[in-house]
Amino acid sequence: MKNYIIGVLVVIIAALLSLVYKQDKTTVPKRFPALEVAKTGDVEAPLILYVFLSKRNCVDCLEVVHSLNHLPPHFIVRGIVPKKELEDEKELRAITGAEFPLMTAEKYRKYLPWYTPCIIGVSPIDGGIIFTIPGVPGEKEYLVDFLQSLYEKLYPIFLKQKTGE
Repeated sequence: MKNYIIGVLVVIIAALLSLVYKQDKTTVPKRFPALEVAKTGDVEAPLILYVFLSKRNCVDCLEVVHSLNHLPPHFIVRGIVPKKELEDEKELRAITGAEFPLMTAEKYRKYLPWYTPCIIGVSPIDGGIIFTIPGVPGEKEYLVDFLQSLYEKLYPIFLKQKTGE
């Protein structure tokens, strides 16, 4: 009887630990470790875009990279790629067409999306995640307009946060 009680307790403890582990791994992050928050340049309140991509993405999905290469200066774009792919950066840039700086995904494992390419918009003030959108075929037609209209709505909010009002 004593062994059955111990066995039941072990099973209950294991089940509770698995729930805690699952909850910790599935929570949606609210803050992004934005490295460029302090380095915003001449723009008062830029919108930082992190693009998770890989050279194994479909060609149609990577069309979004062309739009991101030619954004106005109030957008800061950074690419996040797997470490093994970054070792041969010339080939990676030739395949993806990325002209923006690329970083390895090691520091961003917690934020890795299920789908790549994926764009995460981050606040320049506190690193808060504003939006996450996947890169899909045909998105290049409306991505720039979407980002521009979103930025126009967010700019007053960024300025209020920056001045502390």
